[in-house]
Amino acid sequence: MYRLTFAIALYALSLTVVRAASPVEAEEMASFEFVSTARIPITVWYYLPAAVEANTRVVFLLHGDSRTGREARDFGAPHARDGRFILLAPEFDAEHFPGDSYSFGGTVDATRRLRPRNDWALLIIEQLFEHVRVRWKLKATTYDAIGHSGGAQFLQRLVLFVPEARFARAIASSPGRYAFPVSAQQVPYGMGGTDATALLRRAFQRDFVLLLADRDTADRVREPEAMAEGANRFTRGLRFFAAAVEQAGELGVPFHWQLRIKHGADHSPREAVATAFAILAERAPDRSPDAERPLVARLRADYGLARAVTPPRLK
Repeated sequence: MYRLTFAIALYALSLTVVRAASPVEAEEMASFEFVSTARIPITVWYYLPAAVEANTRVVFLLHGDSRTGREARDFGAPHARDGRFILLAPEFDAEHFPGDSYSFGGTVDATRRLRPRNDWALLIIEQLFEHVRVRWKLKATTYDAIGHSGGAQFLQRLVLFVPEARFARAIASSPGRYAFPVSAQQVPYGMGGTDATALLRRAFQRDFVLLLADRDTADRVREPEAMAEGANRFTRGLRFFAAAVEQAGELGVPFHWQLRIKHGADHSPREAVATAFAILAERAPDRSPDAERPLVARLRADYGLARAVTPPRLK
């Protein structure tokens, strides 16, 4: 009788230990509603791995102009399962983020005037990260982020305009338009109206990867400001990165950005997301503006970039 009682006690203790180590014991794919500090409801599609612990990694996957957070979550779930991290795909719907307000991160109003910083949609990512830290009792102090197309436009602006953002690595895949690292052009196509120099000094030292596809050249005719950046997504991306290299050199600050070109790829979101997750698993190399200058020279030669790496109106 004593042995049976002792065995039962040991079994109960083992269950307690397992449960304490793994608060979530089965993987979960679902959604919840998050309300931002601006009282905007956001549906958050997520994947939880089978075991969520205090130090479980958090990755955001930002959808494109299709506004399909659920589809983004489904694209990313296999990678999250393999990597055993939490995947969050917030949905910025057209009702609350009409027109370009999502792609531009809510930085400007419908007339392209700079909005007060507290109204920027870019800040929602930080708010949501804090929410899930509490929701799932996480101790993680940083997150990673991937954005494709419209989501990459959003993420690229997060890197530039929110220096306190707690991302460890951000990967923007084939943005359609950019905020160029210049103060002569106003937000959302440049950084005019902000303290551009101070922002760039910090942004260039962050772990940011620009992922481009060399066959992503079939693009619609966009507004004049976007077309001034380049004829298509691929050209705009090359010019943006080249401009960033030169600006970092002029400022004399470390440059930790990377440019990755996926050869033979177009604007397919599934392939882009798979490539981005592969990059996310890599260790960041040490880089500097001087190290990137040969790359910029090669880009000019290989892709016919003009000597002025930024369009005339963006100088």
